[in-house]
Amino acid sequence: MTTTPIDPPDLADRPDAPDLVDLAGLFDDETIPLLRRLGERPRGAGAGGRPDPVDEETRAQVWAALTGLGALAGARTPAAPATLAAHLAVADLLGRALHQSPYLDTIAAADLLAGRGGPVEAIAEEGRTVALALRERGTDRPGDPPPFRVDGATITATRDFVAFAADVDHLLVVGAGRAALVAVDQPGVRVRRRDDVARGDLYLVELAGAAIDGDVLDVADAFPAVLARARLRHAAYLVGSARAAVRLACDRLRGRNAFGEPLARSTALAHRLAALAADAEAARALVDTAVTSGVDARLGAQAALLAGDVARRAAEEVVHLHGALGMTERCDAQLFYRRAAVDAQWYGTATALRAELAATLAARC
Repeated sequence: MTTTPIDPPDLADRPDAPDLVDLAGLFDDETIPLLRRLGERPRGAGAGGRPDPVDEETRAQVWAALTGLGALAGARTPAAPATLAAHLAVADLLGRALHQSPYLDTIAAADLLAGRGGPVEAIAEEGRTVALALRERGTDRPGDPPPFRVDGATITATRDFVAFAADVDHLLVVGAGRAALVAVDQPGVRVRRRDDVARGDLYLVELAGAAIDGDVLDVADAFPAVLARARLRHAAYLVGSARAAVRLACDRLRGRNAFGEPLARSTALAHRLAALAADAEAARALVDTAVTSGVDARLGAQAALLAGDVARRAAEEVVHLHGALGMTERCDAQLFYRRAAVDAQWYGTATALRAELAATLAARC
């Protein structure tokens, strides 16, 4: 599997485009196994669990490399087709490495804040990180975030399952057509880690009279389109993870013998992996089509649904083909399985996404 993403021709000479070739070099075959496991905690680490200090430093270095190579380029205009295509390529690379990062949330926040001055400039120029705070409960749909309370220049709210809340610079709290930017490092902000199946960086955030950075923003009109593009970028990440899972499975079959020959020669197994690879390419083709034809709520939901499905199935297959080894801690196969359980439903469960699509189709009839 090549690690170089699709580089749209119209990005070649743009000064605000990421350096996709150098970014692909950052996620090579030597670094990917390390990046997959950065930030992991032991099972049952609980609310106070922190990554190993070396992991934290390495993650900071990876973020510095991402920003230095221009991964945040175009943050001022993330909805522009050329910029969106570049961010999709970066998301695909992150997915192939299974690298957990605030990148996708930061770009989505920049998308919602576009044209509003200061915060977007800080993201683009300084590499500031932002986490989207959309859910009050795990059952909340990201397309309909619950309201929050504002008292003067302070906010009171509860948001659950917020990615990287303890490590980012700001939270962007969204609810009921409004958004508020809140600095994490201040009184009135309490974060507590959730011990999830993927052992990632999800937090319960409690805001009690926390100061709002700037004004409360009216995002009622902008949020549906921003959510559609966020789903598209997340779909590219899921496609990348599905491709990586297929590659890991292929490597396993080439290195494992049965009845005197490599399992890779099994036609049945080869067909199964070929079907998964084709499904991943179909999902990526839908993502790329949305860039050229225009992103809308339907395409965003459809891309998230299809990419989530193929990521889950690829994760199941790579564990299955590794046998008992695939369920052990030392094997990367289980990483794909655990991460897919969370990532595939990040912007809506399959049931919720199908309901959205059905409602959209019914409205057009």
